[in-house]
Amino acid sequence: MVAAMVTASRIRTLEPVVLIPACCGGLFIVGVQTAASEASGSASSAWAPLRSGAFRAVWLMTLAVNIGNWMQAVGAQWLVVGAPQADVLIALQQAAGMLPMLLVAVPAGVMADILDRRRLIIGVQLCTMAICAGLTMVTLDGAVHPGVLLAMQFALGISVALSVPALGALTPDLVPGSQLTQAAALGSISMNVARAVGPAIAGLLIPRMGPASVFAADGLAVAMFIVVMLRLRPAHRPATHRPERFASGLRAGARYVRHAPVVQRIMLHALLFLLPASALWALLPMFASRHLHLSVVGYGILLAALGVGAILGALVQPRLRAALCGRRIALAAGATYVCVILVLASVQQPIVAAAALVPAGIAWVVALAHVNAEVQNVLPAWVRARGLAVYQVVIFGGQGVGALAWGFCSSQIGTRWTFVAAAGCLAAGVWAAWHRPLHDTTRMSHHPAAMYPEHPAVEVEPHPDAGPVLVVCKYQVAEADEDAFVAAMHDVGRSRQRTGGNGWRLSRPLGTAGEFVETYALLSWDEHQRHIHDRNTTWEKSLQDRAASLAAGPPRVERFVAPGAPVSADDVRALDLVSATA
Repeated sequence: MVAAMVTASRIRTLEPVVLIPACCGGLFIVGVQTAASEASGSASSAWAPLRSGAFRAVWLMTLAVNIGNWMQAVGAQWLVVGAPQADVLIALQQAAGMLPMLLVAVPAGVMADILDRRRLIIGVQLCTMAICAGLTMVTLDGAVHPGVLLAMQFALGISVALSVPALGALTPDLVPGSQLTQAAALGSISMNVARAVGPAIAGLLIPRMGPASVFAADGLAVAMFIVVMLRLRPAHRPATHRPERFASGLRAGARYVRHAPVVQRIMLHALLFLLPASALWALLPMFASRHLHLSVVGYGILLAALGVGAILGALVQPRLRAALCGRRIALAAGATYVCVILVLASVQQPIVAAAALVPAGIAWVVALAHVNAEVQNVLPAWVRARGLAVYQVVIFGGQGVGALAWGFCSSQIGTRWTFVAAAGCLAAGVWAAWHRPLHDTTRMSHHPAAMYPEHPAVEVEPHPDAGPVLVVCKYQVAEADEDAFVAAMHDVGRSRQRTGGNGWRLSRPLGTAGEFVETYALLSWDEHQRHIHDRNTTWEKSLQDRAASLAAGPPRVERFVAPGAPVSADDVRALDLVSATA
């Protein structure tokens, strides 16, 4: 009770401070319509994606849900602030909210690719609304227990983990590809505005209306989001085959990332930035209290400076893309962040620290928006949610591991020297990223394309589960083109494996001049059909065309199915009809 009274008195002293971000958040939301209309004159504007009514509605409601999430997090912490071992309980609540992202994100990406993304989001949000309603009722009854609270926080974390890949994969259906970077930057704005506004509103509501009010507000925001998703009509994805099974979908997603060097390079760049850059977020509370001797109000001002920088970063990011190549953008963002960390390591004045955090927020958003847009651009539609899920695991895992590592380092050598070490590691990462830049993805079109060569029809269609299916392609190549052909076929091999092939090999028969044999296997006939019709893109086909141009004509293709493989019921009936007619 004493702890609660002390906390309440602190919140009342913060009212002038929290009113400012709360009011600014409201004005920010109201001003989105004006920003969208102003963006109509320029496709490169930071607000250009908001010209799309569907994206604007989804973005606004996502912002409202993010604010509600921060409000309920503060409410959950309020309920245990006076309990024994409150510090441990609050830390467990934070862990319960983040752990599901590491555990559930990849399976959630599979479901977002094999199910209707809009319906998946609606179903998850209905469960979220039910959890918020239950949390509200339990709190009103005064029967909330720390264990129940942790379980509900974990359930809410699962709902977030299930929604994030589906929402990320839905974005390219709502805005043009040229605006994905701006859309990613707007997502960063949403998170930073919510981080400032959500706790502020919770600080105003809880002392007056109790913690149940913020849980109810979160549920209301989720309900409004559900209404928007019910009205949303994204581009329809025609189903050419039966729905993909979960296990095979999970394997296909992992296989694609494993054999996509472009995606791996993007994730490496994200880690090179996030692992050292997370030191700022992890150590800022201790830096504010121990070295700048700031109160909770001062720490809030430092967070506000980061939030302002994040918004400015989203605004300047389109201009940076117009003026600089992606390689130089990453260099500028990384170098800026290094300078900020070094300034914080030596500064003594809170005003200087707050001023330095503004460019840190800019660099954070510019760097992450750049890699976010790259990973969304490079992933084809059939595996987009799964790839984004793996990317989210890398993002959250990188921040979590970095925070733990820098926290331990700070306990050993102090906060300031830890900042210096983090700056050194980030500088090394910037150097590595400069010398191993992201691949050029401007020519990587991911529109569906027929596989080369077209496979002939079969007299009897095997059962979808029949398999494995062995594919053998035979090429005749002139002696002068053999080296170039082998090099091109290695790119084809990665393409085959990205789209479902296993055990890819390129061989030369003994005693046959100029002949090459390509072999690979697919787990089932259903996988074979998806490999041909659904997963092939214009980029993959360009790799196949390049290799085929070095051969004397298209390859001779043979396919083999495992003996005793079942055929479908329709095929059995067709064979019986043929026998009866004969």
